[in-house]
Amino acid sequence: MKNDGSSSDPSAFEVVSKLVAALTTGDLETMESLHAEDYVLDWVYGDAFEDSPKSGEEGSAFFPVWLSGFGEVAYEVKRTIAADDVVVTEWVFTGTHTGPLGPPFFDEQLDPTGRTIQFRGVTVYDVNGGLVQRETIYMDLATLLVELGATV
Repeated sequence: MKNDGSSSDPSAFEVVSKLVAALTTGDLETMESLHAEDYVLDWVYGDAFEDSPKSGEEGSAFFPVWLSGFGEVAYEVKRTIAADDVVVTEWVFTGTHTGPLGPPFFDEQLDPTGRTIQFRGVTVYDVNGGLVQRETIYMDLATLLVELGATV
């Protein structure tokens, strides 16, 4: 059952805090439960490839691939700015590339490198009715690609 935006809904900060905790532990079920029916995932790096934002179904496909590609993960939020319906987090991702990374992240599969990578990013969460409507992610793609040894 989806929330109706009533005052009993958790704050945007509480919703995003729960989502980040789930991401940190790889709890895909909780992450999915915090997405609105019309959830959109917007990877800003996709602009360079003329990729449009991803629908909820497409966006939900990303995180299982990403998390299975990195056996050891640390996702550290360095700063959070929260308003009534928008939360911005600045973060650092660290992970060891132990599994393949393919679609929807890379068009062609990138086999495990065993490399431990670290890169920074910012995520803007639009929250309504206790659920994330849109997640816009700005990340240091150049560092990620160099550290993975990938080419585009």
